[in-house]
Amino acid sequence: MKPQSTTAPAAGGTEGNPPARKGIARVHIYGGGIAGLTAAHELALRGFRVRVIEPAQECDETGQLEGLPLPVERRMAVGGLARTQFLRVNWGARGNFAPESDSTPESNRAFLPYRPDFDAGEGTSNVPTNVLELVQKFLRDCGFFNRGEGQGVLHVRLPSGVDEGQEAGQRLRRNAQALHRYMTTDPYPGVLKLDPERVILLDREEARELEADLKAMEPLPPPAGGTGLWLELVHFLPGEHGFRFFPSYYRHLFATMMDTPILDENNRLTGRTVYDNLVPSSFYGIAAQGRRIRFLRRAPPSRPVEMLQELRDLADSGYPATDTAQFTLRLWRYMSTCSERRKAEYEKLSWWEYLEGYDAKANTRRYQYSDAFKRDMQFAPRVLAAFDSTWGDARTNGNTLVQLYLNNLLPLPKTDGTLNGPTTVAWFRPWRRYLREYLKVEFYAGKLTRLLFDKKGRLTPYWQAKNALKDVPDAVVYDSSVGTPKVEPPATEDVDYYIIATDAATAETVTQNLEPIGVIEKLRGFTSKVPVRPRETGEPQERVKDAFPGQVPWDRFQTLTGIQFFFPAAFRLAEGYIYFLDAPWGLSAINSQQYWAVPPTFDRNGYGAVLSVDIGNWFLEGQTSPADCSRDELAHAVWEQIRQATELHGLPLPNAAPYDFALPAPAWYTLDRFIGFETDPTTRVERPKRNLAPYLIPIMGDWDNRPGTEPWDPLRPPPPPAQMPLSAALWQAAHGGYPVHWNKLVFAGTYLKTFTRMTTMEAANESARHAVNAIIDHYLFKHDLVPHPAPPAPVRNRILPLLGDREVIKDTPEFRMTPIGEYCHIWDPEQNELAELAPLRELDAKLYAMNMPHVWDVLRLEPLAMPFIPSPGTPGGMEPLLELLRKVREGLEKLLEGIPTGTKQTLW
Repeated sequence: MKPQSTTAPAAGGTEGNPPARKGIARVHIYGGGIAGLTAAHELALRGFRVRVIEPAQECDETGQLEGLPLPVERRMAVGGLARTQFLRVNWGARGNFAPESDSTPESNRAFLPYRPDFDAGEGTSNVPTNVLELVQKFLRDCGFFNRGEGQGVLHVRLPSGVDEGQEAGQRLRRNAQALHRYMTTDPYPGVLKLDPERVILLDREEARELEADLKAMEPLPPPAGGTGLWLELVHFLPGEHGFRFFPSYYRHLFATMMDTPILDENNRLTGRTVYDNLVPSSFYGIAAQGRRIRFLRRAPPSRPVEMLQELRDLADSGYPATDTAQFTLRLWRYMSTCSERRKAEYEKLSWWEYLEGYDAKANTRRYQYSDAFKRDMQFAPRVLAAFDSTWGDARTNGNTLVQLYLNNLLPLPKTDGTLNGPTTVAWFRPWRRYLREYLKVEFYAGKLTRLLFDKKGRLTPYWQAKNALKDVPDAVVYDSSVGTPKVEPPATEDVDYYIIATDAATAETVTQNLEPIGVIEKLRGFTSKVPVRPRETGEPQERVKDAFPGQVPWDRFQTLTGIQFFFPAAFRLAEGYIYFLDAPWGLSAINSQQYWAVPPTFDRNGYGAVLSVDIGNWFLEGQTSPADCSRDELAHAVWEQIRQATELHGLPLPNAAPYDFALPAPAWYTLDRFIGFETDPTTRVERPKRNLAPYLIPIMGDWDNRPGTEPWDPLRPPPPPAQMPLSAALWQAAHGGYPVHWNKLVFAGTYLKTFTRMTTMEAANESARHAVNAIIDHYLFKHDLVPHPAPPAPVRNRILPLLGDREVIKDTPEFRMTPIGEYCHIWDPEQNELAELAPLRELDAKLYAMNMPHVWDVLRLEPLAMPFIPSPGTPGGMEPLLELLRKVREGLEKLLEGIPTGTKQTLW
């Protein structure tokens, strides 16, 4: 076994990474999730030298450690929570879902005995005759000759425990290499040649990690008294933390994907980008017991027949017309509200309180809804994104819902959609390849352990490389490509900036010994304590170590997780996403494979379809919860709730009744690996014990407790002065933005404040852009450089022609330049809502500044608007809105008749 290193690997110039090079400055990023990769991307485009350090490990779809072509000790899995979690299953196994299923058949492997003294030699294809006969028999029994060679992934493995440091182990490794060459290289008469990409000979250290650390393979000892090799036929099923959903308002993420070219096998540009791997989903379904599944379009109706269908769907919803009309009225009122009022008033309300018109001072509610509408509206956000309309703040819920609502009003070039393959394959792998091969970003496997100050008072992170025994300082990079070996030492280069792009819990842990300033101050207790119930006083309570988050509904960290069901044959529950409104566990799902460029087949992939399900409600009172279940119990309970919503209530899918509709049973399931289970040694009962990836919920009244400052848009006038006290240890640009700690340290992540607000891939990308802008500002400050001035006035709700994807994704053609390149583009959803309502928002901003009521109350628009409000999903386009605006204009004219001239000028 390879001895463990006690030091970090050398820097650029060593195997697997490009050599260090001169540029603007060097930045090291801890965390290879979406925030870390985005920061690396934006910095490298501007000439910074970038290194990404990430500890995560996963296997790929062939069973090798993710991260090729880096050597094993450098490989890591990028993408954070969104990365694909491949599950290894044996060829020929019947699955793990049914109680009687067999997941470990012996028919998927064969032992190939070798004479102890046989040595194939280096670079040969010498294989003993008896071994060849066994190989041919194994391939024939597995169907390679009658069903084609795509029968899974074939692993050539050395038995566990073989010491490759000894001569016998080295000889066995050479024999394995010869067998691999024989099966995959130039054909021999009568010999079936296999695809080299699907015949895998694992590196010794790689096999050890897969067996011991990832539990992705089971050890295969040799038979008693035997020496030889194992052949094993396996499949790898693509699991995930939760399904990928790309709403049309993910402008930051889409812009980065557009700027990520896809390279071919020779690292040449293909003319395609990762954005081309996004596929729109035209419909979404809503399923509930006792009601037919309703399928709704994600775009405004364009033909009369579509309008009529949406009217029928609305009538079938079971809600009184007053519910949908009043809800739409509240949504339009929200879209007419300025950002200043949203912050001051709506961050302290829950979304449901806003819909009810709750007055905290009078403790009254202005509006009433039916019980059915109330139940669905309070529960729906948990199905959509695991944030709660009862506890989630109205501003975050409202902003998100407005953007989703725009799909029904405006024609967009790419509606909500998903990827055309498993996430790592379709997104993260080509992204990392472009970063490494074209932008020369360095990737290292390791983890950030702590941050200290050196003897000179400089902030220094410590990191522990993969397989290293201890951590080391990360202050200097050694460039072995400079200097004369054995004469001159290698050149050194200081690290100028560090970005902590980890999850919030890691950020809190590694900064606990630092002075509590800036982001660090509010990180204290952010993940390690449970906040006080909203509108109550007291002190946050220490979180029990390893306790499951979300055991109280106002905990800012909750549990959102996913489970995937795999089927042997083609199976589609719906085209698009489907939401199970009254499933107790808050379920939503999608058959992902229907969008993939290369659909799976049972022979080649071990499955023909996959249903990816998100679980949004982990704790329930008075009934069984996911937290009360073993893995098997959880999988069967989720599947039963899906069946109840589709086939068991007497009203199945449309047109299914004559055919005795029933869902096929899955063969396999895989549960999110971030949920840790343990078995009680006494009772032998398995239960979930820890969540390694808690989900941050925007609880009402909690936004100001988020670490860091408010976000900054380079194309808009600067906000008020800095919200945090600055010092020699804490720097912030005069116009605002993320702070820089000790002239070196910046943070990025979804737990920081962003315009997106909600914990999403979009928020991770946006936060990284803010971190990069902060480094740009600090670099300009250090070098006495000045950025170009900001526009003189905000560009609010600009209406651009829909010329194509790029014009829509980047809402303005303007960019803010600096002497070292442009600032990262920032997109604020609140400034990109319905442009037709912009005059009301701007008027409301002026009314709010004058301490006056909401513009709707001043103009008495609620009773005026009711006849002109179309409910979400109903036809009519923009005509009702235009008619309402005409009435608004009449109201404004009457209002202004009695207002003094000076006040009129202030308002306008």
